[in-house]
Amino acid sequence: MLLALALWLACLGAWRPGHAEPLPAMQRLPVVAPEPDIFRGFVQGNLQWLQRPGIVDAQGHYPVADAIPAGEYAPQSFARELFKRADLTAFPSAFLPVAMGKSTFAALGIRYEAEEPHTLLIRDKPLGQAQVSLTIFQMASFDWDGNGTRDWLFGCRILLYKQNVDLGSFLLVLNPQPTGPLDVRLLRVTYWPSNDTSKYINYFGTAARDYLFTVMRDRLPAIYPGWTPPARAEDLPWRDAPGMEGVGYVEHVDEGKK
Repeated sequence: MLLALALWLACLGAWRPGHAEPLPAMQRLPVVAPEPDIFRGFVQGNLQWLQRPGIVDAQGHYPVADAIPAGEYAPQSFARELFKRADLTAFPSAFLPVAMGKSTFAALGIRYEAEEPHTLLIRDKPLGQAQVSLTIFQMASFDWDGNGTRDWLFGCRILLYKQNVDLGSFLLVLNPQPTGPLDVRLLRVTYWPSNDTSKYINYFGTAARDYLFTVMRDRLPAIYPGWTPPARAEDLPWRDAPGMEGVGYVEHVDEGKK
């Protein structure tokens, strides 16, 4: 499943940046990827998106290391750290209304499931049946915001089983430390309107928030009877990723026309 999920995530399209040039990529901390070949293909398909924060240069080059260097924080299990410490005051709690008032996945009473050390599976089972799942796979670690601290990039597949909803997304864990809550930011959501996987829509930044709000409003009440969604997208628990403050962007992709 790990390889299949990584390939699935690598197919998601790129974002055309609209802001200032990032710092030179080769001055950043080296990129460490669990599957270097898969990440290399992912970079080629997402050059402009990754150029924006300075992860890669104009040619798609980036510094590489086989492992997180000594002296930097490197957990034995990224999956377990997410499970124990992901801050549910922001995404992905949006798709788990039972998280209201809870601080972490572990506090929800959900059983820990993982493909160690990089993939976490969250399954919520209201009424005794799996209704919502989040499959969260680490793509790489690097310095997203250029402050000298290694950040974590995850792909996340969101399934609403009874609602025929299958979304792709990317999550950023910003400036993780050995203790304390992990600050999770949603970077992007991808939706396939049909069974034709070559045609999809990418939502970035606040546009991703607004799109997720419509999914929550229209789909989640049927899964969680008695739960009332927020009145507005702006009321969702949300923190912008660095460099994307207040920015929203939508991209319609048809790979058949490339």
